[in-house]
Amino acid sequence: MSHDLKTITVLFRAKNSLENLIKQDIQSYGLNPSEFGTLEALYHKGALTVQQIIDKVLIANSSMTYVLDNLVKRDLITRTKDPIDKRIFKVELTPKGVAFMADIYPQHEKNMMTVLNVLSKEEQDQLQALLKTLGLNAKNFKCTK
Repeated sequence: MSHDLKTITVLFRAKNSLENLIKQDIQSYGLNPSEFGTLEALYHKGALTVQQIIDKVLIANSSMTYVLDNLVKRDLITRTKDPIDKRIFKVELTPKGVAFMADIYPQHEKNMMTVLNVLSKEEQDQLQALLKTLGLNAKNFKCTK
């Protein structure tokens, strides 16, 4: 294996380890990653349209209805039609949803920061900048034959 491709292997192994840790943490609160991501977006951003949640959480449109239905059943969110454009739904946390996130989010953040704090603030900033550069380059790259 070429040295250059080792970076991709290391990146994917780190991503998989972090993803598994996040899933384990989120499941301990009785949620799946899509549900948690939706609640987290609403907790930090306030009321959002369904499309805004899809864009922020990167959930497929086809899965979003199922996620929202589950969260409505648990009385964690409400979904209301826009009075002007009936095709648009506004989603927001219920008081129970706010209390739930206020209860679980600090522990989730503490768990994630414990993992990230192996890096200094400067190293985290540098890693973020490098990953943004890499991601933008990959997004704009066109493969050749």
